[in-house]
Amino acid sequence: MSNIIPLTAGGKITGIVPTDIEQVFRLATAIAKSGLAPNGMKTAEALTVAIMHGLELGLPPMQAVQRIAVINGRPTVWGDAIPALLLSRGFKIKESIGGGAETRCAQCEITRPDGQVFTGVFSISDAKTAGLWGKAGPWKQFPDRMLQMRARGFAARDGAADVLGGLYLREEIEDAKPLRDVTPAARETVTPGAKALPPTVGEEPTPDDAIEVVPDLPVDYGPDA
Repeated sequence: MSNIIPLTAGGKITGIVPTDIEQVFRLATAIAKSGLAPNGMKTAEALTVAIMHGLELGLPPMQAVQRIAVINGRPTVWGDAIPALLLSRGFKIKESIGGGAETRCAQCEITRPDGQVFTGVFSISDAKTAGLWGKAGPWKQFPDRMLQMRARGFAARDGAADVLGGLYLREEIEDAKPLRDVTPAARETVTPGAKALPPTVGEEPTPDDAIEVVPDLPVDYGPDA
């Protein structure tokens, strides 16, 4: 006996939406093994994070896998996903681009369901200031498109932060330099009179003048001491 249930007339096929973390991981594992996962999300763990981010935004799992990308170590959403997310929630989007060869400027106007209007603008002048204009890659091949995505990103993050959940557009983050740790390295301190530990095998002893010495400070036990 077959376990396949035939669709009746008027039946509707719906997407699979997991209801717990185990189902999310099983689905992510299947996508990873299928070889259809996008670059940068080849592991089941990375796909799990993408699917969970998508569910928070209201994207079905398979759409989340295609519309969420990991750039410089952080999840981002493709600019083309913004209209889908906003329009499905009652927002209105109006975009335009104009100007001459040296004065091109993109504008994106987003109207919230309550009527508030937010406008994002990005011009060639802005791109030059940011060091993007003429940069090898999309900025050189599709300059108008990149201006449009930047204007859209500004408007969406200002006017629809509740929808995006803090996610940036991929087109914004991929132009940014990766973050680096600038925390100063910890310096070793030694109390006067303490004996230094012998160096480990293969390690040169540290000169005494290279160690910062911290003097003993008086201890304040409070007024009741």
